[in-house]
Amino acid sequence: MGTWMRSAVRKKKQFYIEQLIRFGLAADRERLEEWTMAELRREYERFHPAQTIEGGRHHGQTSPRTGQAHH
Repeated sequence: MGTWMRSAVRKKKQFYIEQLIRFGLAADRERLEEWTMAELRREYERFHPAQTIEGGRHHGQTSPRTGQAHH
């Protein structure tokens, strides 16, 4: 993977981590850093369904990774 692509992936991963922390879903940044991009994106979409293509199909379910309910 080229330098530009690695940088873009790293920035997107940081975006998801920042959003999950901001939403109060997780407070442990180090733990989130261990998650894959797909896990972070899936968790973000579950928590913030207005931003998903599916339009909130997962809204109200609990997170499989944290066990917390999403509002």
